[in-house]
Amino acid sequence: MNEDLPVSDGPPEVIAPARRRHARQYNPLPRILVLVTASVLLTAAFWAGFTFQSTYANAGGEPAEVIVATWMRDNNMGPLVAKLEDVYYTYVSTPDVGGTPTVSADITAEDNAGLDPEDLQPSDSPSAMSSAVPAVVPSAIPSPIVTPVVEHLNPPPPITSPVPNPEPQEGLWQPVGSRVAGLPAMYVARVRADNVHTSYYASVLWIDTSLTKAMFIPGFEEPGGPNPFNGALPKELWPIVLANFNGAFRLEDSMGGYYYGGEMVKPLVDGKASTVVYKDGSIKVGKWGRDLQMSDEIQAVRQNLNLIVDKGVSKVSSATDNVIWGATTDKESLAWRAAIGQLADGSIIYVGSPFLSADGLANTLVGAGAQEAMVLDMNTWWTAGFYFRHKKDGTPLCRKLDPSIAEGCDRFLYPYKRDSFQFLANAPLSP
Repeated sequence: MNEDLPVSDGPPEVIAPARRRHARQYNPLPRILVLVTASVLLTAAFWAGFTFQSTYANAGGEPAEVIVATWMRDNNMGPLVAKLEDVYYTYVSTPDVGGTPTVSADITAEDNAGLDPEDLQPSDSPSAMSSAVPAVVPSAIPSPIVTPVVEHLNPPPPITSPVPNPEPQEGLWQPVGSRVAGLPAMYVARVRADNVHTSYYASVLWIDTSLTKAMFIPGFEEPGGPNPFNGALPKELWPIVLANFNGAFRLEDSMGGYYYGGEMVKPLVDGKASTVVYKDGSIKVGKWGRDLQMSDEIQAVRQNLNLIVDKGVSKVSSATDNVIWGATTDKESLAWRAAIGQLADGSIIYVGSPFLSADGLANTLVGAGAQEAMVLDMNTWWTAGFYFRHKKDGTPLCRKLDPSIAEGCDRFLYPYKRDSFQFLANAPLSP
């Protein structure tokens, strides 16, 4: 044995060959996707902010939910808005069943609000009527008649309530607003629209068309076309304004056309419900092509859906037939709804109230004597009807047809984005 050899304390050490590390291949796709997504979101946010700012700037006091809904409709999201509103009316804004109204059917206190005793005394000064014709676009403004008229219409019979035990004054016509040549030109009645949701009134305004002249004011956004007044009633006419209320749907949702001041903004459709305002201030509601035709005497034609009342008969097929009369509600949803109707004697009625089904709206119109009626705009804020008393100096004092109408009682006197129907006295006013 060779003692010079080193002695190992264990098995020989094995040195493994160094592993060769493989370089990872770089994949840029995830990074590109993140950058593209971020760019799209940033662009969308910028676009949304820019377009929303424009909508907000023209809001005119509208509540936040109305501004958002308007912005969505302006940007092709109407179907989504309709679905959201359906959910809102189905699960959030739900009407009570049973009960009695908290609003009085007696209009007296509302009609007299804000008047001083001296305002109720006859004035020796001449009426503001004689200087009420502005110089701008005279063909759009009916010429007032300064000679007091004698002929007038009488309000229809009381509206029969569907509730077995009506409230005091329910369904009875009560004179409101400033008098024309000493005669009431407007009456209001409140009545339940059905016998289930008995906590709510439908408010109905009746207008004597022999004592008034109608005027159509296009909004500065809707329904498009000529806009001579920037959506406002000329201030020269404020001393003789008696009533005003909302127009129809946005033109793109109306399923009809629109004509104003010699311009066919959108072709009129035969068979559609139409409200025609003539250059002399007369007004007619009917079916285009059957009751109404184009003539040189027409100032405006506003169409909206089909007639909801035709020849004195409701055209709503069932109590849940809502979506035909406004795609923003479905099935059994009850909403703010409005309509304009015409009686056999030519007088006009307007209904604008909350928690109405299409069936309840039509039945109220029929109960008030409407022979033909056209649906107007709907939902909170867009449904709005007002009438006026005047102080001695001609200042109009606005009254809401329904006390729960969203703010802006005088909104149709000032520049407004949507169209409105206005009714002016055709003879001197009196207390």
